[in-house]
Formats: sequence, structure tokens, C-alpha cells
Amino acid sequence: MISTRKRWATGATVAALSVLVVATGCTRPATQEATGTSLVRIAVGVDPSYAPLFLADHEGMFDAAGLDVEIVQTEGGAAGAQNVVAGTSEMSGNADSTALTVMAANPQLRALGVFQDSDRYFQVVLRDGVQPKDIKTMGVFPGIGVYFTDLYLRSLGLDPATIEIVSTSPPEQPALLARGDIDGFVSFDPWVAQAEADGSSVVATTGDFGAEYSQWILAREDWLDANDELAGKVFAVIADASEIIQEDPDRAAAAIAAEIQMDPAEARDRVTQIDFTGRDFSEDDLTRSRSLVDFFTQQGSMAGPVDPDEVLLTGWVSDHRE
Repeated sequence: MISTRKRWATGATVAALSVLVVATGCTRPATQEATGTSLVRIAVGVDPSYAPLFLADHEGMFDAAGLDVEIVQTEGGAAGAQNVVAGTSEMSGNADSTALTVMAANPQLRALGVFQDSDRYFQVVLRDGVQPKDIKTMGVFPGIGVYFTDLYLRSLGLDPATIEIVSTSPPEQPALLARGDIDGFVSFDPWVAQAEADGSSVVATTGDFGAEYSQWILAREDWLDANDELAGKVFAVIADASEIIQEDPDRAAAAIAAEIQMDPAEARDRVTQIDFTGRDFSEDDLTRSRSLVDFFTQQGSMAGPVDPDEVLLTGWVSDHRE
């Protein structure tokens, strides 16, 4: 029987791949040429936002579709896309902001479609006693954290340039908030819930100031050229799993608990903060992607130009859904 396998990519491996990607800007690794191999390794983070991949793996949906799929768990962030660039995964799931910044350095990457959206997964937390108009310091993590923080401050009529920005990682933010080192942050659970337990308050979600994010499935263009039909079958399973989660979040919670050892109740709460789907890119996606590219270019975070109209394969999902 064709089997679905799962593997953990260590931090050291991911770090090494990151150095390779940044240093070389390569579009095809020397260790793996694009071939028609039937094995599809999909790089994901260890996070409930990857629930469709975990559900499809846990319930044998890839097997049932006659697919040989290996879920490769990474530390998240850019690591999944970097796996694809390095040839250690054929596909990955990445947030739009992360995908675009990696694409800028690696023009072979293509986004096939969307498997989730949310305007409430990221939330704004302020320290007890701090009102939005009184914010002086914000803890911010790179990428989408910078973008959402900028949008939130501007929505309040505050100039981000007048706010002290403290560079953090999400796990550091609750402690910094509790100590009074920062007035607030924009992040996601479990860090939001941890900050609330320490006495801080959620004052907004990204939807309250017109912001959202999506997660995309990525692949290298050369691999996709040789495996287009196979990629379509894999995406179809992910889309089917997404539909199941929307109807039955308890099934998703059970799969997440099994795949990444998370408490099922916590996992269920997280997936209800996200809208899972399996869809083509829309004009709204293109517009938001252009805004992200403009923002990160101004921030000096883009290694080169990237055109969303070229790297987002609009219509690809419809062409591959039976």
C-alpha cells in the first residue's frame, strides 16, 4: 500500500537551507533535478493553521487518492518555502507575506492556490491599563508581524515612526508585555492566550482594521512543469480536507492532536479562528499581494522584485479540480 509519511526537519537543517537560499539565490539545487517522481513531500509548520494537511495525513486521504505524500514538519516561517527551493520538499504551505519575500530571492517559486484565510487569527493585545491611543512601544516579529502592526497603528491615527518597535519572536512577547517592556503586540495563540492569562487584554483582531492573511501552497516551477497533474491531485485532497474542517472542526482537532501533540480542545479553538478552503487566487489576493510587496520593498526586506501577477497562478486550481 502507498503510505503517507511524516518527518521532522531539524532547526539545524532548516538553518543550513536558509543560508543556502540566501547565499546562492538558486532556483534549482544541484542535489535534485526536477523529475517526474511520484513522491510529494509537503513542508509545513507545527501549527494548527496547517490542519488540512494534518487531517489528510491522519485520516489517510492522500493514500485513498493513490498519492505518495510525506508531511515534513519544519519550524515554520520561511523554512517550508526554503525546503522547496532547496529541493528537500516538492510543495509547502506558507503565509502570503512569507511566500512573497522568499519568492523575491527565488524566482522559480510559484503559488498554486489558497488553503486558508483569516481576519481573526492574529489579534492585538495590550498591557493592562494601556489604551490604544496611549501606545508608545510595540513588540513586533518579522514579516507579517511588522505589516499588521503598521496597519494597526495607522488605523489608530498613530504614525508608526513615532512608536518604539522592539524586535521579538512570538514566544517572547507575553513575558515582555508582563514586565512592561512593551505596551502591546499583534500575534496569535497560544501567545495571545498566555498574555491574557497574565492580565493583558485583546483589543482587536486584524479584521477590525481591515487586514487579513492567507496561506498558499507553493511549488517550484520546474517541478510543476514535470508534475502538473500530480500537483493538482495533491491540492484536490487538501481542498477536500479543508471542506471537512469547516463542517467538522472536531475531526481537525483530533488530527492536529495526533500529528503535533496538541491538546484537542486548544486545537479546536484555533481552527475556528480560521476559514479553511481550497480555492483559486482572486483579484483581492492580487491586490493584497501587491500591497505586501510594496510594503516590504519600502522596508528593505525584499531581496529583489517580485510580480504577484506572475508568481500567483490565477486559475490553476479551477483547471485542476475534477
